[in-house]
Amino acid sequence: MAAPIDKIDAHRLAAIETFGRAFDLIQEGFSHLHETGPTDPTTGYIDKSIMEMLGGRRGDRQAFVAGVEKHANRVAWRHLLNISGLERLMDRTAKEQFARQLTDDPPPATPENCRATMQALFEDADTIFRRGIATAFAKLDRRFRSHDGFKIGSRIVLSNAFGIYGTWNHYARQQDVLRDVERTFHVLDGRQQPDQVDGIVGVIDRDKRNRGERPAFTVEDAYFRVRIFKNGNAHVWFLRDDLVERVNLLLAQHYGAALGDASGSTPGAPVPREAAAGFSFFPTPDDLADRVVDDTNIRAGMTVLEPSAGTGALAFRAASRGGHVTAVEIQRQFAEQLASSGTLGRVIHDDFMQLSPEVVGRFDRVVMNPPFCRGRDLDHVRHALRFVAPGGRLVAIMSAGVAFREDAATVAFRAMVEAARGRIMDLPEGSFASVGTNVNTCLVTIPVSLLE
Repeated sequence: MAAPIDKIDAHRLAAIETFGRAFDLIQEGFSHLHETGPTDPTTGYIDKSIMEMLGGRRGDRQAFVAGVEKHANRVAWRHLLNISGLERLMDRTAKEQFARQLTDDPPPATPENCRATMQALFEDADTIFRRGIATAFAKLDRRFRSHDGFKIGSRIVLSNAFGIYGTWNHYARQQDVLRDVERTFHVLDGRQQPDQVDGIVGVIDRDKRNRGERPAFTVEDAYFRVRIFKNGNAHVWFLRDDLVERVNLLLAQHYGAALGDASGSTPGAPVPREAAAGFSFFPTPDDLADRVVDDTNIRAGMTVLEPSAGTGALAFRAASRGGHVTAVEIQRQFAEQLASSGTLGRVIHDDFMQLSPEVVGRFDRVVMNPPFCRGRDLDHVRHALRFVAPGGRLVAIMSAGVAFREDAATVAFRAMVEAARGRIMDLPEGSFASVGTNVNTCLVTIPVSLLE
């Protein structure tokens, strides 16, 4: 990349310098024009119009050259991304974010900046590609908002892909989603994604061109079979099982392989004591911990429990609000750290799932970030509800899957939350990214009674 970057920079600097000289020459030309006909009323108008066309005010050379430099930086960065091949790994969302950054404030395209940026992007290429895959498929099925439902099957559905006149629905932008899916399959197959007119979108467009406003038809290429329905939906079948398998592997890596797939477990089954050896521990990030404790509405003098407390992100915040906090933690090193802080009222080194409220007590507030894998968050929250005193409240971070999974245990859990007039609210995507996982989560609030 050294030679291309140096060549790009040389032309960038030459462009800035040349435009600066051009500005000076135009100024000189205006001076001669004014001497030619100083009383001509059109001279001032021409002067102003030309300078505005060039993007600067007459006499403001610095502002004009700064605008030229900003534009030259944009051109250089776009060209670098294109010739590097990194653009083909990026999904539409990533490309739009990149474009917005260049529009708002493009960084100087110096050789040092270019080399450092491109090296970082190359090192992060796998992550960029995996993130693009996850972003594309997450828009197709709400199951992808959960770590335990990230696998694609043999088909996806593009809802409202076409409008009432049979053209692509540009509000839904499903052709862009299909292009992202197409990009994924081509990259995994070691091929360059074709231009839109030559790809699957072009195949669809050519076939429907003479079919009327709302045609129903099927097209096929090497990777996809697409059925267009009269209601405007498009069903896309994948024809390469080997590539589907690779997509699922990359999705698993993106969402965190350690989180596992809940399909192998029985929701609602008790978790054995030895299962805690796996832990699947991800500490609560600071900004999220603040939000959870704010939602818990802890007041001075309240008794508070944090089960499976880990490093105590929630427990310490509850104590800072004046709560009398009990923390339960099975991992010895964490339990010792919690106890040595001197901030918490009580630290219990044990497996929370083996404890009972008759031994530990009941609390005004229970605040928790339980383990998610194999549906354990459901088990932990149901168990923790036993520890809430009448009129109290439980607030838990849970897998986003509790909002839509249809197994019996999850359906029953949602019904219980609704009956208690609780709520399930999505947390921002990537809330746990800072601690090493892309699992999506929600915040569940359950009042134990309506007496508050």
